[in-house]
Amino acid sequence: MVRINEWPGVDFGVTTVSGSCCDAGVEQSVYFSDVSDFPTANLKIEAEMATDGLYHVPATITDSATTKAVAMFGVTTGFTSASVAAVINNFSGREQFVWFMSWAPDWSETSAFLQHAHIHWVTRGVFLGKRKVHLSCQIDDLQLATELYSPAGTELKIEIADLNAHIAWQTSINSRLPTGSAFWLEFGHNGNGDFISAAELDTTQDICIPNDAVDYDEVADTALEFVKPLGTGEDRWPTGYETYNWTKTCAELDDFAAWFMVEENRNAFAHVSHTFTHLELNNATYHDAAREIAFNQAWLAQTGIDKATHFSAHGIIPPAITGLHNGDVIKAWTDNGIYHVVGDNTRSVLRNTGHTYWPLISTVADNGYDGLVIVPRFSLAIYYNCATADCCAEEWAAISSGTGVFDDLMAISKSTNVRNLLALMADPYMFHQANMHQTTVETRTVGDYSAQMSLVMYWTETIAQEIARLTNWPILSLKHDDIAQYFVDRKTVDDCNPKLSYTFSDDGLSIESITVTADGNTCSAKIPVTIPSGSSSASGGSVTSDVVGAEPPIQWVTLDGSPVTLTLSSPVKL
Repeated sequence: MVRINEWPGVDFGVTTVSGSCCDAGVEQSVYFSDVSDFPTANLKIEAEMATDGLYHVPATITDSATTKAVAMFGVTTGFTSASVAAVINNFSGREQFVWFMSWAPDWSETSAFLQHAHIHWVTRGVFLGKRKVHLSCQIDDLQLATELYSPAGTELKIEIADLNAHIAWQTSINSRLPTGSAFWLEFGHNGNGDFISAAELDTTQDICIPNDAVDYDEVADTALEFVKPLGTGEDRWPTGYETYNWTKTCAELDDFAAWFMVEENRNAFAHVSHTFTHLELNNATYHDAAREIAFNQAWLAQTGIDKATHFSAHGIIPPAITGLHNGDVIKAWTDNGIYHVVGDNTRSVLRNTGHTYWPLISTVADNGYDGLVIVPRFSLAIYYNCATADCCAEEWAAISSGTGVFDDLMAISKSTNVRNLLALMADPYMFHQANMHQTTVETRTVGDYSAQMSLVMYWTETIAQEIARLTNWPILSLKHDDIAQYFVDRKTVDDCNPKLSYTFSDDGLSIESITVTADGNTCSAKIPVTIPSGSSSASGGSVTSDVVGAEPPIQWVTLDGSPVTLTLSSPVKL
């Protein structure tokens, strides 16, 4: 049994220290002091978290024969020594895990962290499901220049030196994260930017034919959730651009684009299309939308980016997250092999409001076309038109009434997004190419790491270091196609209504095997089951094992008409 928000008393082998904490303006930390009873949670001891907003009552143990402290409250005003926050009782074989604090994992980073302890304790590390931490940072607008918010009137396109700096940093951060981590950035490319630069360099005007990039008059903004009547709208692309005719010789005139033609370079990152020109698509025609995809596909093939280790062929990042209520656009995407896109979590109509961990599937009624997979994506106050911390702080104050400096902005982002990861949300995060500017920024420090850090680096270090401070969980990135499949599989598994049952030893003291079932005992996606250690053998179906770093093994179970029983190589003590 797990008990939450209890008042310390004799039923739990404790008593209060001196009532609840804390008075206004007084902060008290909470941390794990002993994790030996839930080792598969892979949590770190003495990693302090704030209790702000969480009612709590510090306790002291009165019955040490039956009661063991597993979490403590820190020293603060009125509490001159550490006090007990949680205990495990063992009353002649009847066990309970008790917290002396309130609970709010929906908004509290602290609750989202602490809950992993009693989940693994009550299940003994054997449960239906899995734990993987996915931190996927998508960088929009690669190849294009961005007009900056500050300094006003300045355009910035990152340089090769910025790319190389991020390769070195990816190696560094992976070496400092828990064993098994594999973090990398994903670039959303707009190939037209290559030819904007190439046309300027083609002084003889005989290398690039045509000798200019696709250009059109500025597109008028629509309402955010504008629904375009099918078949309406006007082409914005100029005449004469029906097929992709630029040669590789032209494409490689721009050193920045040519850098990606080197296999080692492009394989350092993941890649996905962001459409060719970044045309906003809310009111776009099928004709323009199809060219935006087809031209970018041709450019990605010409540069070799489509051969990168982590390339996604079947998804895009929609420009400015537009076109998701335009059935003509969605049809153009699917006709060109694009079946999933990312949305924007600030817009509820682009999320599955019934289930946080599921994608949204487009419908004719809401989106103008059926069947497009819309993956949730987090936006950040790392603004698309900022390359420095000062710019972010300035824009934050101007458009969101934020108060303070960049570090204050990052503290808010840290609390929110660490909670997302502790809640095992796999939604990718949105950045833009200007956020990768590194070559002239000042040296900053996060934890024990000091370097010239781009905004992308600084944000990621802040979030990843906090996860590593609290846990031993590996941090993994997924490419765009794999993120979409992750969300689709989660929904598929949930819809199969899987269940898990235990088979105990004759003396009832350990779990020897587990049986997995589902509706009809079939499921088109593999069902994840976590075990504490070792392996399992399957009867009635098949199983594959997945071990990352020091994490407990995940057993991926395939159901093909019969229940699957997994016999554990090592029985699990109750």
